[in-house]
Amino acid sequence: MINNIWILIGKKLNGEASPEELLELEQLLQQQGAAGMYPIDELEQIWKNDQQAAEDEKLLSKWDAFDAELDAIEEKEAEEAAQVIAIQTKRKKARVIKLGSLLAAACLMLGVFWFTRKETITPGKPNEITAPKNGISKIQLPDGSRVWLNMGSKLTYSNDFGTDQRRVSLVGEAFFDVVKDPQHPFVVTTPTISVRVLGTKFNLRSYNNDKTSEASLIRGKIELTVLKNPEKKIILNPSEKLTIINNQEPQVKNNIPANRVAEEIPLIALSRIHQAKKDTLPSEALWLENKLAFDAEDFESIAQKMERRYNVNIVFENEEVKKLRFTGKFEKEPIDKALLSLQKTVAFRYKIDTNQIVIY
Repeated sequence: MINNIWILIGKKLNGEASPEELLELEQLLQQQGAAGMYPIDELEQIWKNDQQAAEDEKLLSKWDAFDAELDAIEEKEAEEAAQVIAIQTKRKKARVIKLGSLLAAACLMLGVFWFTRKETITPGKPNEITAPKNGISKIQLPDGSRVWLNMGSKLTYSNDFGTDQRRVSLVGEAFFDVVKDPQHPFVVTTPTISVRVLGTKFNLRSYNNDKTSEASLIRGKIELTVLKNPEKKIILNPSEKLTIINNQEPQVKNNIPANRVAEEIPLIALSRIHQAKKDTLPSEALWLENKLAFDAEDFESIAQKMERRYNVNIVFENEEVKKLRFTGKFEKEPIDKALLSLQKTVAFRYKIDTNQIVIY
């Protein structure tokens, strides 16, 4: 009987037990009595923790592989840049005699240009880097930390970055690989949240017009502060994600006061990041591979991502369609094929007129 109990417990933990086997297990456990009762709840919790730890370990190994791939790309880019510089140097040496006087004049003009530029720069003016609307920008900060900016995102930091503190401001979405420096904590401020780290990897999304902001932690530990509620600090552990509702508008529904409705809607939600088996990155960071991924997101939020990716304007004429939820990803599909793929999942209609898309 004991062996049979453990076999049934194993099936239950693996999710392979049939309803009949679950009933049999319950009856066998009851027959054992309180003295011989197996701590099934504790076993389930241990099993879940072990499973999650294994998943986290797989995720970290994928990130390590992705890091190695990024390093290889950087080395290749550095080699190509060195080759270009070498070729340009040879060409300059070949022309130096023939173009001596012209080069001198050019140097003089260049000196005047830099002098003028130096005079017009305002002291203390912050550095601003904006990613193009149809591309991703990579930045290496003065402390060695690396930042990838998603389409249309902007990163700002002061000229004295790293001297006393490491502070940056973000509007949009970015992936951070922060160099560890306990003496100089790294702080990212967005329109909705502030993130404080020592050394870690995380993805942060906070566009001005989006309904939600999102922080997804890959490695390390970060402390978040929701600017609407600054007295409360939230600690994220690896593989956790925090979603914040932006610009929550109270609504009157079924004669319930507006302020009460607002209180019933959670301002923040804690969940796990989503990792598909075939993907090298979690869906929250697949934009690094120029993929648009979404996991049980409403159509309105997906449409905002599609607007940035395809440089179009999407308008909904049916409020109910906005609430439809989808899970999936797009890689190289044009906008019409992307919409057609969504349409095959749930019924809705749309029309495309140049850069204007109407969904109804």
